[in-house]
Amino acid sequence: MSMNIFAPKGSKVRFVNRGGWDGEYERATEVLDHGKVYTVRRINVYQSSSEVFLEGINQSFNSVFFEDVYETEDGIDYGRIRELTNVPFTEYVRDKIKAALAWRVLEHCFISVDDFDCDPNDPDADEPDAPVIVIDVKVRGALYTFWYNTDSREYNHSILGEDVVNRYLAITKGHRPDLPGVYVYNPTEE
Repeated sequence: MSMNIFAPKGSKVRFVNRGGWDGEYERATEVLDHGKVYTVRRINVYQSSSEVFLEGINQSFNSVFFEDVYETEDGIDYGRIRELTNVPFTEYVRDKIKAALAWRVLEHCFISVDDFDCDPNDPDADEPDAPVIVIDVKVRGALYTFWYNTDSREYNHSILGEDVVNRYLAITKGHRPDLPGVYVYNPTEE
């Protein structure tokens, strides 16, 4: 997979050996080092091609020569998430968390692999399910949980608000919980 051609200025990309027109890669290797990370200055997107301009280099290159580089941002290791999953899921998580961090404070982030406690070396075990990657991001007042199935590549997330947790804890103790005050209804079909 090549880089995100709509990546903003300042994004990091790695020069890799793939694709391009005849002679393009050879010209690029005269200026760029294979595997090195570069910073995007600008990207021009055309109908059937795109060109990338990099910081400190005065020529453009075909975008297929690059892959996105994910780093730790705001305390979340997007590089590790990308390593365990794929680009669309990593972007999905990053977009949701960036929106949350615009008005909330990050408290904790955990990246886990749920292998369902299967021992791949156990000859008597049933065929194990594919691992699911779980990302828990605790921001002030909410817990975002993202999950990614490594076999089907399906993913989703949920948000657990502190208000729901407080209601649950009150009810389990036999106390009347505070009322939510805000109620959301699904549209009815008529």
